[in-house]
This record gives sequence, structure tokens and C-alpha cells, in this order.
Amino acid sequence: MNGWNAIFALAVLMLTGCSGIKPYPNELEKNLYLTVKVESGSMFSSVKASVDIYRVDLNCQTHYQGTVNLNNETAKVGIPASRPSYLVFNFSSSSFLANSSGSINYETVLTPRAGHIYDAEVNYVDDLYNVTTFERGKRGRHQVEDRSLSDCKGG
Repeated sequence: MNGWNAIFALAVLMLTGCSGIKPYPNELEKNLYLTVKVESGSMFSSVKASVDIYRVDLNCQTHYQGTVNLNNETAKVGIPASRPSYLVFNFSSSSFLANSSGSINYETVLTPRAGHIYDAEVNYVDDLYNVTTFERGKRGRHQVEDRSLSDCKGG
């Protein structure tokens, strides 16, 4: 029986290693605070949220840096200041009774300014999702306008 457990563990490890999802290193000073509220609306369904973080280069090409799994709590993430980061919020839902699943993404480009903190309110409640980002600095708090990757001007 031990042999089967080892084979199963190896198979799981190979599948997760091949999925392309890697944890975001999150080694920089924390400047993005994510307040997360995720509710499926039914005890027979579930929703998981995460954010994929990409570096955007001078030619507007994205480079995957990693993923942060989000729970119903506050997560603190460090993203580079003075450089655009492409944030892709993923909401994956599944229903046990209907035997269905789906996902929806919310995408934005954020270029944090040095010395500022960014608050992102991430909500998925009853099949409705919303992400709103605010900048906090010496002059108070104001909402940050969403930017699309297609607005990027390559160099």
C-alpha cells in the first residue's frame, strides 16, 4: 500500500508543478492591501479568488510573476513602485448540485507611486464581482482609475 501512496503523491506533485501557477514571491515592501469578501450565495457552491501579478516591460509585454490566493481577509502584497504591474483577479466558482464550474477575471494595470499605499476592495457576492482600488498618501485617499493593458504605450 505504501507504494500506491507514493505514486499518488508523485502524480499530485507532477500535476500541480505543471499547472503553471507559482506563488508570488511577495518580497518587496507591502504597498497593496487587498480586502477580500467572497460569498457564493449557496451552501452547495463555492468561490475561490486569486490575483495573478505580471510585470509590464517597456514594450507592453507581460511577464508572469506569480499568484496570490485570496481568502475572506486582508492580504498584503508588495509590487514594484514606479513600474506598471498587470493585475488579473480570478474568481472561480463551482456548484456541487449542478455539477458546473466557471470563472471570470477582472484586469487592471496599476503603477504604484513610491511612498503610497494602495487599497483594493475585492468582492464576489452572489455572482456579482467588483474590484475598486484606492491610493493613500499625504493628501488623503482617492479612487484609482482602472487602466487596461491595451492603453499601454510601448517604447
